[in-house]
Formats: sequence, structure tokens, C-alpha cells
Amino acid sequence: MARRGTLREKISLFTVILIMSITSSFLYAAHTRGGNLVELTLVDVDGKKVRLDQLAGDQPLLLYFWATWCKPCRKTQPKVSALAKKYKDKVKVVGINVGGLDSPKDIKKYLSRNRITYTMLIDHNDEAVKAYSVSAIPVIILVDETGKILFRDNEPPANLEKFLSG
Repeated sequence: MARRGTLREKISLFTVILIMSITSSFLYAAHTRGGNLVELTLVDVDGKKVRLDQLAGDQPLLLYFWATWCKPCRKTQPKVSALAKKYKDKVKVVGINVGGLDSPKDIKKYLSRNRITYTMLIDHNDEAVKAYSVSAIPVIILVDETGKILFRDNEPPANLEKFLSG
């Protein structure tokens, strides 16, 4: 009879895979520029359909790919919230919950508990994940007013001002 792995072994394997995925994503994604905003329709935490390209309007758009169960995301989230508050009149911050493990109810609880006020969308079908080649989270992508990707990394930009015009 085949031996089933213990929970500890499964967690260890998952951790190794996650670390490898994050590392490869970082190597691929670190400061990648170019590309364009992809026109996608996602849903917000209330189930309302939202077009990603319409959210940008005439401001840069900062996309934050994350999940509630992601430890690195929990460390990055306060930085993203700080940017959202500091640049609220200059940059539209949009969280994109990925992975399909978080229910809208869980996401709302997380948002409330962490006092997150920026726009939150859910990528149920991994459309945004595929469109932006997100292989591990967190990923932050900054898109200018014309839809051009200016910044991509696993951490928010240290100096967001250098990407903002005027």
C-alpha cells in the first residue's frame, strides 16, 4: 500500500514549491518595464463587474496581486496601503485577489480587519494572472495613464515619485 505523506511533509513540499515559484517570479519580474494594461473584466468583493482599463482613468494604476493566505503578501500589504493613502490623488491602487482560495466574505473580513480602503477585485478565473504572467505573489505592477507598464516587482517601488509625471 502506498504511503501517504504526513501533513508536515506536505507543508514542507508546498513551502519549497512556493519559494521556488517566488524566486523565479522575482528573477523574471524584477523591474520589468514595457507591455501594456490589459483590458479585463473582473469582479469586486460585492460581485459587481469592473473593467480594469476603466479604473485607470487619467491616473497611473498600481495593481497589487495578492491573497489572504500569502505570508509575503501580508508583509507587503501595509506598504501598498501606505502608498494608496499617500498618493490617493495621483495613483489609483487596485488590489487583485488571486488563487481562488479566498471567498468574497473572507476578503471583506481581511479588508476590514486591516483597514484597507483601496479598490479590491477578485480574479476568479486567473485571467489577470495569465494576462500579466503572475507566477507567484505578491506582484506589484505600475501602469501609466497611457496603459504602459512602468514597474513590476514583488515589492512596491521605493520611490514612486520618480514614475509620476507632474
